[in-house]
Amino acid sequence: MRVGVAAAMLLLGGCTVATMDGFDAIAPAGERVDMTGIPGWQDGAFRLGGAQGHVRRRAVGATREWNDDPWVQVTKAVVERTGTLSFDLSGTDAGGRIEGRCRYGRVEGRQHIGPLSISEPVRPLRLACAYRIDGQDAGGMDLSGILPTGPTPAEPRLGVIDVQGTELTVTSRHAMTGSRQPLAAPIGYVLSDRDGRVVGAIETNGLGTRRLVLPRSAAERHAAIAAMVTLALFWDPGDTD
Repeated sequence: MRVGVAAAMLLLGGCTVATMDGFDAIAPAGERVDMTGIPGWQDGAFRLGGAQGHVRRRAVGATREWNDDPWVQVTKAVVERTGTLSFDLSGTDAGGRIEGRCRYGRVEGRQHIGPLSISEPVRPLRLACAYRIDGQDAGGMDLSGILPTGPTPAEPRLGVIDVQGTELTVTSRHAMTGSRQPLAAPIGYVLSDRDGRVVGAIETNGLGTRRLVLPRSAAERHAAIAAMVTLALFWDPGDTD
C-alpha cells in the first residue's frame, strides 16, 4: 500500500515538499483553498477551508502463491490490493453536506525466478464512488488506471465524476516542479469540463495538507469538491507493489 504519494518524502533543497508542475499556472483560474489536518492513520478529522470533515479508510491485501515447476525454480503469485474509503464534509465552504462512499481494487501478477522478481498489472486499479449532497443521492465517480502513451515510469489514472448533472474529467499528473523525470504515483490531478477546459486542480503531495484550486462556477463546485476530497484522502495502492 502506498500511503499518499511516494514523493511526499522527497524534499527539494532539504526543506520544501515537492510540488506538482503547472499547479501555480492553474491557480488564477479558480479559488485557492487548502485541505488541512488530513490524518495519517485510517480514521480522523480534516478541514477544507472552513468546512469540517471526517474520514474512514480500510485497506486489505491478499497474496496467493503457487508453483508449477517441479524443480522449484519459478514461483507465481497473484497479489490483490483492495479497500474502502468513506467521508463526510459539512460547512459553507463545502456548499452544504457532502458524503462519499468508495471502493477500490487492483490485481498484479508476480513471478519469482531465483533472486529475481517480476511484477505486472493483471487487473488495473479501479476506484468507484457514490456521493450524496444534503442527504440526497447526487452521482458518482469512476477512476481507473490506464496504459501510458509511451515509455514512462508514470502510472496514469483517468476518470469521470458526474454530480448533480455536472460532468468533469479527472486526469492524473505526474510531473514534479523542477524535474524532468515523472513520478510513478500521481502528484496531483486536474479536472476538465466537457470542452476540455481545466476548471480545477489538486496537489496530492504533502503530509497533512493538500493544495486545491476550486472552480468559480457554482454548477461545477460540488462535483469538484467531491472529486478532490476523495483524491486527497485516497490511499492509491499503485499498479504493483
